[in-house]
Amino acid sequence: MLARTLRVVSLGSVLLAVAGGCRSQTVCPLPVAGQQAVERGWDAYRSSDIVTAAHEFNSAVALCPRDAGALTGAAYTAMRQRRLGAARKLFNRALKVAPSSHDAVMGAGMAAYQAGDLEAARGSFHRALQLVPGDSAAIAYLAMIPESVSSSALPPRVRPETTSLVSRVGRRVFEVRGTDDRWVPLWIKAVNLGAALPGKHPGEFPPNDSTYERWISLLADMGANTVRLYTVHPPYFYAALWKWNLAHPTAPIWLIHGVWTELPPGKEEENYDDRRWRARFRAEMEKVVSIVHGDAAVPPVPGHASGLYLADVSQWTLGYITGREWEPYSVVAYNRKRPGMRSFRGRYVTLGGGNALEAWLAEQSDYLVAFEMRRYNAQRPVAYTNWPTLDPLSHSTETTKAQELALLRARGERIVEAPKEYDNDAVGLDATKMRPTPAYPAGVFASYHAYPYYPEFLVVDPGYSKARSPEGPSHYFGYLRELVEHHGDMPVVISEYGVPSSRGIAHVQPQGWNHGGLSERQQAAINARLTRDIYASGAAGAGLFALIDEWFKKNWIVAEFEHPAERKRLWLNVLDAEEHYGVVAMRPGTRETAIDIDGVATDWKERPALYRTTGSGSSLAKPLRLRALHAAQDEAYVYLRLDVGAIDWTRAHYQIGIDTYDRRLGDTRLPHTGSVSPVGLEFVIHLAGPASSQVLVDRPYNPYRPVPIPGSNPPATQYVLNAPFRSIANNAGRWDSLVVVTNRRRIGRDGRIYPAISYNRNRLLHSRQSENSLADWFADTRTGVIEVRIPWGMLHVTDPSSRTVLHGNPTTKQIAGVVTDGFRFVVESFDPSKPLQRGDVLPRTAGSPGFGDSPLWTWATWDVPRWYAETKPQFGEMRRAFAGIPDHPKAASAPPRTTAGGRD
Repeated sequence: MLARTLRVVSLGSVLLAVAGGCRSQTVCPLPVAGQQAVERGWDAYRSSDIVTAAHEFNSAVALCPRDAGALTGAAYTAMRQRRLGAARKLFNRALKVAPSSHDAVMGAGMAAYQAGDLEAARGSFHRALQLVPGDSAAIAYLAMIPESVSSSALPPRVRPETTSLVSRVGRRVFEVRGTDDRWVPLWIKAVNLGAALPGKHPGEFPPNDSTYERWISLLADMGANTVRLYTVHPPYFYAALWKWNLAHPTAPIWLIHGVWTELPPGKEEENYDDRRWRARFRAEMEKVVSIVHGDAAVPPVPGHASGLYLADVSQWTLGYITGREWEPYSVVAYNRKRPGMRSFRGRYVTLGGGNALEAWLAEQSDYLVAFEMRRYNAQRPVAYTNWPTLDPLSHSTETTKAQELALLRARGERIVEAPKEYDNDAVGLDATKMRPTPAYPAGVFASYHAYPYYPEFLVVDPGYSKARSPEGPSHYFGYLRELVEHHGDMPVVISEYGVPSSRGIAHVQPQGWNHGGLSERQQAAINARLTRDIYASGAAGAGLFALIDEWFKKNWIVAEFEHPAERKRLWLNVLDAEEHYGVVAMRPGTRETAIDIDGVATDWKERPALYRTTGSGSSLAKPLRLRALHAAQDEAYVYLRLDVGAIDWTRAHYQIGIDTYDRRLGDTRLPHTGSVSPVGLEFVIHLAGPASSQVLVDRPYNPYRPVPIPGSNPPATQYVLNAPFRSIANNAGRWDSLVVVTNRRRIGRDGRIYPAISYNRNRLLHSRQSENSLADWFADTRTGVIEVRIPWGMLHVTDPSSRTVLHGNPTTKQIAGVVTDGFRFVVESFDPSKPLQRGDVLPRTAGSPGFGDSPLWTWATWDVPRWYAETKPQFGEMRRAFAGIPDHPKAASAPPRTTAGGRD
């Protein structure tokens, strides 16, 4: 799904590297307490505990308001907290005291860049290069500040006398001109294009190195006929599309262009009438339309594409989709604010009997159409972005937060923790209320981002559970069919859909079309099925999400534990479903050094053993003998290779204990055997055979804890966050599976309880990677080689690129991180029939049966990730699915009538 925010956050790596601890320069003596506060502030800053850092720096500033070091530290923390105005003032104060402070000069440049003051930023970075010639951070920022462009470079244009109508809406379909210039139906087979490569923010686009040409060619080879953009891309994208379509006139790649906006201002983000915000939204509309016509000179703004747009792709532009997934609380608040705003009458678009936001959206649609007509005498269909949360249907299984709490209290339940998600059926936006006037023959359509697994009514609705598509049971088809029927003859485009191939699961769906937890082959088969279900429902088209995997994405189930957030783009979290929708995978590491989970040791040649033994342990049964342990890593995983004498799961299990931070913290008592570790452990990998292996977490370090729900009948348990999220020294030997709740417990409007759905995220899948892309480990019974890969997030590493691990603030109970120097490992074998009797151990001490001292294993941090692209299996499956659907169906068929799955 599209990220909620398209904004550039300053380079996290630069923030940590540059802000390393400015030496104090002052005109007033900073007391010892102030000096200590500054040092504590930098320690907290480097550990990404920004709240503590801000407190310490501000304390020092209070003691000496003109201390450059304290001011600079306070400025960097303000910048990390997105308080850009305060940060810029603090940097300026520091520079008045210490004009040659490189830290302050760089910080002033970064704050100016984030604020969009590119000229000030340019000056600061040039000054930084004078102070430190060759400074890579300053050079990197200067490279991101393009030279200004001028509209004087655009060729003159004359408004055509004849209105151009490239596409129009038909009866439940789009129509385009055929080779004989007659209108023919077009079924939209689209792919959504995000463009953030690994290490990049969403506002940083691929270089002009033929990347877009390759992507367009890939779309065409896959059988797609349309590309959907959310926002403006650089000029060379449109040039690449123009060149491709000129070379393929009978099979062009059509374009559906979005007009992006942030949410409006206001306490509830409800001020849609704010003049400045609305002006920015309308300016973005004008920019998109002008770019489509190859008639735009866009000045540089951080986080946005810019340049001279001369490639006219209007003849291949099907339509526009404006806005974003509007938040329901924002819509409710605006409707409450403007109760009398129920209609709109424009020259091209009208609306009657609507709510305030429906009328507002109609007005913006009319503005876009009017601008294109006034400037270019052209038009094409328009829609606004919508999603099931704001669909015009009624869902009896979906309560608002207020309704849910009232119903639960009426049952005698005590609320353990109030729901955090949106109200998913509190208000609707109905595109059928928006009508084109006779002056707008292109017409309007409905656009939905609709995935099979969420909101919850797609999962639990009793009507949808009875629905069947031509291929079998499908809750999703039941919903789509009702949605299409509601819109009558208006075309409905499912402009986002799909499932991701992540290891982690964020939501479970009855047909197994889950929000994650799917192999790449499963993803391929499901997305092809969803495409066919969309076609069978009578929808006008489908937009697969997405072309590429994007590392910067965030999902609710893991986002709180990705810290510092601005560095998320530097590593791949395989527990995060949002990062894995792509047709093209963005693999971690390099193709040449990749470790394949297959039990074969050849890809470990350049990776020496962390521990190795020879000769000892010979009195033990062969399966109990431990030979060596190797460790490696990349941008997604920690890899372990354990060599044993032989593999027989009836005679030997293995435990790999992991100390991730501070050997004094964690549990020293191993599970199953009760053995005492020489270092405190946060995690234990229990290898117990193909069906029952998992990663165990020390109970105090488990981020979730179960809490019984008082008064629930039948008795139920709710998992809540387990503050303070830090390892504690203990020898209790209490080790947990890590249970994650994907579908929370709910209550419908009729009082029916829908139980929660959870799963053990740390259960390990035994498979060869070539057979299942989700493989966690594989044991080769022929060689005794066991390979394991553990996602960084399963070890509570919140940012491997800076070696930051979970270490919460005990005072505020907030999630935070601390930099670790590395990991330590202990390994032991034991006979499962004699669990308290230890077998072999690593590391060993000569002449002793106990553990030896555990050496530190660490890895180099990075500011630029390694990665390579690889096409997933869904390319082939989607190619077959698209081939089975005609581009130009003979006629729009009526959607199947509802025999099951409608509203009760």
